[in-house]
Amino acid sequence: MDINLVLDKIKAEMKPSMGCTEPVAIGLAVSRTCELLKKPATHLDMIISSNIFKNAYSVQIPNAGTNGIELSCTLGFVLSKPGNTMEIFAEMLPQQVERAKKLVKDGFVSVKVLPSSEFYIECFAINDEERAHTITEKAHDNMILSEINSEVLIDKRTLSASESITNGFDITKYSFADFYEWANTIDVANLAFIKEGIDMNLAVAEIGMQKKYAIGVGPALKNLVGKGLIANDMLTEIKQLTAAASDFRMSGGNGSVMTFLGSGNQGIETMLPMAIFAKHRNIPEETLLRAEFLGMLVIMYMKYHVGRLSPICGATLAASGGAAGMTYMMGGNLNQISGAVQNMMGGVAGMFCDGAKGGCSLKLSVCAGEAVYSAMLAMDDSIIQATDGFISEKVEDTAKNLARLSHEGLADVDMKVIEIMMAK
Repeated sequence: MDINLVLDKIKAEMKPSMGCTEPVAIGLAVSRTCELLKKPATHLDMIISSNIFKNAYSVQIPNAGTNGIELSCTLGFVLSKPGNTMEIFAEMLPQQVERAKKLVKDGFVSVKVLPSSEFYIECFAINDEERAHTITEKAHDNMILSEINSEVLIDKRTLSASESITNGFDITKYSFADFYEWANTIDVANLAFIKEGIDMNLAVAEIGMQKKYAIGVGPALKNLVGKGLIANDMLTEIKQLTAAASDFRMSGGNGSVMTFLGSGNQGIETMLPMAIFAKHRNIPEETLLRAEFLGMLVIMYMKYHVGRLSPICGATLAASGGAAGMTYMMGGNLNQISGAVQNMMGGVAGMFCDGAKGGCSLKLSVCAGEAVYSAMLAMDDSIIQATDGFISEKVEDTAKNLARLSHEGLADVDMKVIEIMMAK
């Protein structure tokens, strides 16, 4: 294996984003579609998958002071210009928000929801002379179709789902043993980019600890320490800083996080718990970066089986990579590293995603803490057995079993969550 392909893939999956990535992806898709028009659009028709709807419905839009799928669409129109990225809402002005709100009120956009957990955004931008059409699929900025007045500009629909986003590296063809070997042998100088992501997410966590954002899980845990109700220890700091970063992000805070696999919360859960663990245990930076690299490979493997978006909470998968990395930092062998992931899967893998919202920080905090326990249990050779539920002898097979549960057993969860949301 050419390790440069692996590094290129991980770098491609780490992108700064401001705000929850689903409303951002909607806005970016609209922006790119409207760029194709010579005259401004007079109407938008959107088709989105149920998982996109679920994750964009309640979460706050950065610099907008509110939420809304239709608002995400109209903001994409208002902000449309060449060069927009997943930080499209970063420089948004109050007057732009007001204009977008008026467009929503005037019926400028219509939205149809598909009963699918896959990542899918289809946008039609129309005026009296033109009709632009795009499809974004499998990843937040992965446009696979672009056309104007039926003239095709981009068409990647003939590529398989994996070909469209793997960039020549298919992680599902490898094993945890491979990941362990790569982590041990890679030149650590090639992993400096991971430190940049850690620093970005730590900075957001520190902002999130300054006051109550969303439901304020991070500051609340700090208050509990001050009252003597919980210990001021490594576990508490891991839980509170991970939660604080999510608190800030999910409240629409004006600051970017480093995402991983298209999710800011996954980026937070991937990078922060291991970094805080390393600080408390005086782990050298080189070992931390190798551990982060290993954890990212584990997460990527699991996500590529379960799906980029799925009914399974992404925090459970990201924390599984964290458990693997923590075990690595403690000198764990391959069996113990795999066992830490097995422990996480046996403990929290049933946590389902009920959409992006302020309460996500609770899930991140829980999973961050369980990652520590799973790693330490594995180091004590206390590892969940293959006789338990969907756990298999090989951790790779457990990931595949989880994917089957997600795709088949939980196939109706997203639409049921949306039904409950809409009925409240």
